[in-house]
Amino acid sequence: MKKLSSFIVACTCGITLVMVLLIYLIVSIGYENVVVHREQKHAKNLADMTYNSLYQVMRKGWTHEDLSEFMAGNKKLFSGSNINVVIYQSDALAARYGRTYDVSPDKQVKDVFVNGIAAGFLTDSVVRHVYPLVAASECLKCHTNTRSGEVLGVIDSRIDISGELKEIRRNIIIFLAIIALIPLLLAFLLAKQFSKRMNKSLSDLHGRIESVNKVSDLKSLEFQDLQLGFSEFTNMFDEMKEIITKLRDVAIDKDVLEFEVKLLERFIITSEIVRDWKAHVCHILIEINSIIDTYFFFSLFMVDEESYDLEVFWRNTPDDQSKKFFESVIRDRLAQSPRFAHAINVNIIHNIAMPLAILPALKEEDIELQTKSLFLEAPRIGGIVGIGVISEVGAYPARALVIESILATLLNVVGSVKAIYRYTKELEFYATRDPLTNLCNQRVMWEMLNIEVDRAVRHDYGFAFLHLDVDNFKIINDSYGHAFGDKILQGVSEIVKSALRKGDIPARYGSDEFSVILPETDAQQAYLVAQRIVDDLKEISFTPTEGGALKVSVSIGVSLYPTHARTSKELFMMADNMRQKAKYSGKNQVAIPSDDDLAEVYRMIGEKNIVIMKAIEEKVIEPYFQPIVNVATGSIDAHEVLMRINLPGGKIMCAEEFVDIAESMGVISKMDYILMEKAFRKASESSYRGLLFINISPKALILSEFIPTVRRLTREHGIDPSSIVFEITERETVKNMALLERFVLDLKLENYKFAIDDFGAGFSSYQYLKRFPVDYLKVEGDFVRGMTNAGGVDMAIVKSIATLAHGLGIKTVGEYVESGDVLKAVGEVGLTYAQGYHVGLPSSELSK
Repeated sequence: MKKLSSFIVACTCGITLVMVLLIYLIVSIGYENVVVHREQKHAKNLADMTYNSLYQVMRKGWTHEDLSEFMAGNKKLFSGSNINVVIYQSDALAARYGRTYDVSPDKQVKDVFVNGIAAGFLTDSVVRHVYPLVAASECLKCHTNTRSGEVLGVIDSRIDISGELKEIRRNIIIFLAIIALIPLLLAFLLAKQFSKRMNKSLSDLHGRIESVNKVSDLKSLEFQDLQLGFSEFTNMFDEMKEIITKLRDVAIDKDVLEFEVKLLERFIITSEIVRDWKAHVCHILIEINSIIDTYFFFSLFMVDEESYDLEVFWRNTPDDQSKKFFESVIRDRLAQSPRFAHAINVNIIHNIAMPLAILPALKEEDIELQTKSLFLEAPRIGGIVGIGVISEVGAYPARALVIESILATLLNVVGSVKAIYRYTKELEFYATRDPLTNLCNQRVMWEMLNIEVDRAVRHDYGFAFLHLDVDNFKIINDSYGHAFGDKILQGVSEIVKSALRKGDIPARYGSDEFSVILPETDAQQAYLVAQRIVDDLKEISFTPTEGGALKVSVSIGVSLYPTHARTSKELFMMADNMRQKAKYSGKNQVAIPSDDDLAEVYRMIGEKNIVIMKAIEEKVIEPYFQPIVNVATGSIDAHEVLMRINLPGGKIMCAEEFVDIAESMGVISKMDYILMEKAFRKASESSYRGLLFINISPKALILSEFIPTVRRLTREHGIDPSSIVFEITERETVKNMALLERFVLDLKLENYKFAIDDFGAGFSSYQYLKRFPVDYLKVEGDFVRGMTNAGGVDMAIVKSIATLAHGLGIKTVGEYVESGDVLKAVGEVGLTYAQGYHVGLPSSELSK
């Protein structure tokens, strides 16, 4: 920026220069006109004089030689001066006597020859007067061929005034330059004096402005005693006083706005934040104190219609009296609000962000008057949030508005974190528990069964496994309804639990099936436990809503480790076969495998082994594609690739019949490669552009040839890696999670996507969600299928999963959508996609 004094000097210089130029032009033009006018007279006189002289000598009868001598003398006379006289002859004389001049006539001379009129003019700083020599009657004596009035010649008198003009201009410039120094000197002295006075005033003003660091400092910025030395500037700063007064009402601290922007970053919710959400809120409270003095922060969460949890986060350790005052004020506030008037139980929980420091003692009126809070009419996903601010917020309306905005942001941040934390805890519980019976679910049963096999191997002991189901349960369900069927399942689960020892592991396998792991149990003990369950059920009855009493029974199959099997899959297969044997033998009984039973089961397993090896050798593994529909648009955006084996006679073997055996044989990865190759070929041939979901065992991912094989197959068939979604299943457990994580990340870098299959039904699902960059969650089908059941437990679980996925930016797929009501429920809870028999059956062809 230019200094004002320099600007004044520059303006004066500019004005002076313009004035000098104008004066120079006026004076020089005036002088030039005077000189030209004077010299024109001189030139005319010179021409007249030359004419008279020439006329006199010609009357004496001079010859041509005398005339040439006269002209030479005339030329010699003016040699070395700025004067020159040229006499031109007419063409007739020149033809008769020859040319007597060495300068060719120009246009002006020729014009005089023609019109015979004398003329004066200025040509290139040369003043000229051209005078015609007209033939008189007495000239005809010598010039016999000439008529009277004819122009015989022209006298051109020339005076060069360029030197004089140059001298005049130089003198004018010198004079004006001397004169111009006077205003320049005056301007410099004036600017220096002005600058001195302004610098003093502005230095004082700068010091005052420098002291303003936040909005509250504007109060100390006064101009009453500021003297600028000029009334115009004083008036200008009077207006500035008014502006500052208004700024105090509308200005907002930069750090407050920066904090609000920074707070938006808190919407990025990670698993670490969800796991320790209170520490996250304490950290936010500490950050708030960097821009505004805040003693406490509170958030109110609805537990149920009449109960609330109020989490208070204190900056430092408060005394008991401050806590008491706070609780009193907040309870009064809630009581005054129609939304919370029914709140019978408010559980207040105190947390401290920085416990080593002591919080200043607060009075009840401080909390009452200076607490800025925000309450919603209805709780959002996480509850209701408020904030306590101890500062002069009310003095600055704009600042109060920003605090309102920060509150709204905190409402979403803290509410979302708390909600995801609560839902995660619920999901973790239901991931291991059956919501109806509170027993372990199928996934946990398999994990515990694998663990028990490993323990038995290490410690060299045996154990038993029971698998049972309720006899005629489908008939009971169809006759009395699902609600009554649920009561029977709950009753059976209680009988099962009561018949077990501490340390035995009961589980609901699915539908009306239950499993029990009996550690360190022999055949006799296992039979006694199973028979106790059968006998105890005979002692109770169930009462339908229509009245009466209904007896139920169970069929139980038993298998022993290591007598009947040495793997978890074989143990289950053996117990399941015995369960079916008990049913076929009349139900309501226990079946333990005999030698013949063992032979039959292993014969069946051996036959399937042969089928699997032949399917791999002959590559008769075929992909079937089940549509996955976008719930919002109804369009088919993806397909899940299902594995089938073509059997002789046109029969098809589904994956459920051979996957477990193929995994135990260690050949499932080979079958996966054949499946992917055929699925990719069909996708390429049909120009399919949707997503392909492919089930992959975690153990298959860490095989050294898996990634190179996938790369080769996608490259050969022109498949975009971003259209492939690998579903991580829990068919097998993986001990080295770090190794699996590395392989998953390598594939993600190449744009492959990942989904967690049957999410919510096991421990590993949450390990995968925490450690892997997951794109999709496929919600456990049993939960989805039960969303329309009475009680709403399955609905709540699916809704919690949808909320968790939404908070983490992950898309969801609802499996087992087998009716229009379930599809509608899937859309209502916010799942992204739907898959099931109602949406579309598996087909050997891809639908676009």
